[in-house]
Amino acid sequence: MNTYVKVQQDHLQEHFQVSLHFSDKQLQLVRSRGFKRPTIQNLQLAEIKHLFINEFFGCPIISFFYRDRRYTFYQSGLGVTEYLKEHLLV
Repeated sequence: MNTYVKVQQDHLQEHFQVSLHFSDKQLQLVRSRGFKRPTIQNLQLAEIKHLFINEFFGCPIISFFYRDRRYTFYQSGLGVTEYLKEHLLV
């Protein structure tokens, strides 16, 4: 699944497209960088805190905290929200 994510840490923000993959109690975020090697972040599901699901102007937004960062996912394709809910609300 591909989606748009905002990652906040202190006063810094990053916005990018990621591919989501769930496996072995972790969420893997793969950020494509063209010809360069992709950036891969592995988030342990047990360390995800304060999961929040909100609907803003009809678009579901899912956010949570992982260690010292806040991840906010904006739907950009069919089924992204359901895919995240299915794996995060365990």
